[in-house]
Amino acid sequence: MVRILALGDSLTEGWCYFGTTFHPYSSKLQILLQSLPVSKPFRSGVSGETTEGMQARLPRVLDEDGPFDLAIILGGTNDLGGSLDNNADSLFERLKSLHEVILKKCPLSVAITIPESGFDERYPALREKRSKVNQLLKDYVQANGDRMILCDLSVKLPHNSLSEEDRRRFWHDGLHFSPDGYDRMAEVIFEDIKQYFVNFDES
Repeated sequence: MVRILALGDSLTEGWCYFGTTFHPYSSKLQILLQSLPVSKPFRSGVSGETTEGMQARLPRVLDEDGPFDLAIILGGTNDLGGSLDNNADSLFERLKSLHEVILKKCPLSVAITIPESGFDERYPALREKRSKVNQLLKDYVQANGDRMILCDLSVKLPHNSLSEEDRRRFWHDGLHFSPDGYDRMAEVIFEDIKQYFVNFDES
């Protein structure tokens, strides 16, 4: 059985409706994967967490809850407005370090781009930083060949280019998804990782 780790912040924990409801994408992902030899994804999302927090937490998760065959990492949203980063490079380096730790103990790491938010339209510098981090992530995944998969959530589940109707459907606020949005997020991830399971069955 393939074991999956879903690591991240509130977007992995499934935060919505001001924290009164949690609807993690991993629940829908489990349904999408039910015909495949996959155990229930291990969700490790902490609302409000930055990539620094993930760096501190990840080794313990791997030691206590592993081993895993595939890890999905979504982080960086809470870092964008913080004081640690004058540019995109330091945030990217923290995300990169998470994947480096994963790849020492796990055959495959999935990098999810930092999604858009309602703040993009109001804060151009934040939008530019996010775009630069995402481009660095894309380049990093490409350089790692078949050991990494890119899931470009920022493009496949946008905020700013959606119609008002779709924005209300998929987003709870300018930062977090609605239950439908988290389910759509699972579908996007599934489409990007499903080929791995075909290869896994053939190996």
